[in-house]
Amino acid sequence: MLSAGAQRGSRSTPTSMERIDPARRPGAMDGLAHIFLHVGLCGSVARLPESTAVPVHVVMAYAHGDPPYDKKLTIPRGDGTEWVIEFDVPRAEYHVTVDVPKYKCASSSFAQVFADQNRKIDVTLSEAPPPELPVLLLDGTAPTSFLYLKPTYVLFETGLKCDDPVTTQLPTHIDVDYDQGAYYMTMFASPQPPPLAPVFAIRLRTPTGLAHYVRLPIKLPSLVGGWPSNIQFNISEDMIDGLATDKTGVLLCPKIWGTSAG
Repeated sequence: MLSAGAQRGSRSTPTSMERIDPARRPGAMDGLAHIFLHVGLCGSVARLPESTAVPVHVVMAYAHGDPPYDKKLTIPRGDGTEWVIEFDVPRAEYHVTVDVPKYKCASSSFAQVFADQNRKIDVTLSEAPPPELPVLLLDGTAPTSFLYLKPTYVLFETGLKCDDPVTTQLPTHIDVDYDQGAYYMTMFASPQPPPLAPVFAIRLRTPTGLAHYVRLPIKLPSLVGGWPSNIQFNISEDMIDGLATDKTGVLLCPKIWGTSAG
């Protein structure tokens, strides 16, 4: 494993829900995040002898300015299916690129990083990386109990109202990563974009196998190319506990989540 440090910058602390400006810099009072970058190997690298030294270029870049992590490394091929590269960076939104030019493999993705957290980021090298789809980043702090509810983010048609039985979910491509104390969601643009102003909700499983559907007080921005929109929405233990006696199978709009049934 590899390790490297980084310089601190300037950034303010977000509220419970805040649209993040990628041009803002991490704050001098913020701590650093420790990154575990898991790099899945492409075929041309995976076929190399285990002792082969592979040149790799890793960059964690801001929207503007010098990247806090920009390293050219030499990594032994090894006997696994991935590399794990460790380093520290300040809190910010990043464009993460990994390039293996000698073997024509690369990856490109976006990630949000919080201060004083361990952050696992998964990427996969490809000989022919697909076009980078527009994405939306949604992330925030959350208690450990949040993970036990198997949270899933879903979209519904615009007409669904509070207390209505949930309808068929709209097709979406959403990836979610969970680390201790935080979650990180990436929504990818779909070939069939959702209707204007869809209902954005989170599905939380109950111990009996049923589900609570909670409307999120977030208006989804249009997914366009370039640097993604980023929204932070923090989830507390009280928000989760408050669902214990609520109905399942309907769209919930609890005030503690910033929504209202009117």
